[in-house]
Formats: sequence, structure tokens, C-alpha cells
Amino acid sequence: MRLLDLFQSKAQVKLVEHLLQNRDKVFNQAGLARVMDVSPSTVARIAEPLVRCKVLLFERYEKGMKIFALNKEAPAAQKLIEFYDKIREL
Repeated sequence: MRLLDLFQSKAQVKLVEHLLQNRDKVFNQAGLARVMDVSPSTVARIAEPLVRCKVLLFERYEKGMKIFALNKEAPAAQKLIEFYDKIREL
């Protein structure tokens, strides 16, 4: 995994930060788009590398609803959580 896979754009950094701040929550694509002030298609595009890296969990439900959550079991996500928590302590 490369850092570029996790931090390709400002929007992707914003998504990662939002997930780290709300690590016990599950989000739908439309809700994330509203919070981040981007289109749902942008959320799908920036989430794709995070899903590939297993940092982000993704499920598709009935009628096409897309659900996302931080994959707290993934080693990369655990390191991101540690890093984020340490940065916030500064």
C-alpha cells in the first residue's frame, strides 16, 4: 500500500478524516456526499482506492444503496487511527 492510495486528493483526505472522527458509525453514499459537500459520484470515486486497500468497508444494499464504514480490523486502518489520535493530542 502506498500513501498515494490513501491520500489522492483533498476530498479523499476529508473522507478519511471524517471516518476517523466517526469510526463507530456507518454511512450511506448520499449522506457522506452531503457532509463533504461533494457529489455522490465523487464519494464513490474517492472511496474506491480505500476499499481496495481494505481501509473502508463497502456494502451495496437493496435498491442500490451504498454503505461505507471504517474497517477498524484492517492493519492500515488501525495505524491510521493511532496516527490520527496522536496528532489530535498535539
